[in-house]
Amino acid sequence: MADRRCPNCGELVPAFSLTCPKCYRSIPREEPEGRYRIIDDDRAPSPRMTNHRLVFILSIIPAVFGLFGLGQLYQRDWAKGLTFLAAGVLLMTVMVLMFGAGGAMGIVLGIGTLILFIGVFLLQAFDSIVRSLFTFQPASPRG
Repeated sequence: MADRRCPNCGELVPAFSLTCPKCYRSIPREEPEGRYRIIDDDRAPSPRMTNHRLVFILSIIPAVFGLFGLGQLYQRDWAKGLTFLAAGVLLMTVMVLMFGAGGAMGIVLGIGTLILFIGVFLLQAFDSIVRSLFTFQPASPRG
C-alpha cells in the first residue's frame, strides 16, 4: 500500500498510519474486499465491550433449565433474545408436562420435545457465542 494524503490538511501520511502526523485527525482506511468486514475503525459506532466468557456462561448454564437467549439479551439483541427465551420456556414446560403425563404417548412426545429443545439450545448458544466474537457490518457499496 502506498503513502497517501490526509483529506483534512493534505500532509503526506505513511500507509500504516492511523492518524495524520500533522493535524492528528483520523485517516480513512480502505475497506477489505468482500461482502462483510469486521468493524475495526474509529468511524464505526463504538460498541459496548463484550465479556466473551460471560456470554458463554449465559448461553450455556441457564439454557440447560430452559432459559435460552440470555447471551443475546446481554448483547442487546432484544428481539432474538426474547424470542429464544419464550421458545425455551415453552419447550421446557411442554417437555415437563409430557414426561409427567406418563404413558407411552407422553414419553414419545417428551422425547420429541427433548430433541427439539436440544436443537434450539445449540442454535441459541452458537448464535450468541459467534456474535460475541465477531461484529459484522455490511460493506458499503462502491460507486
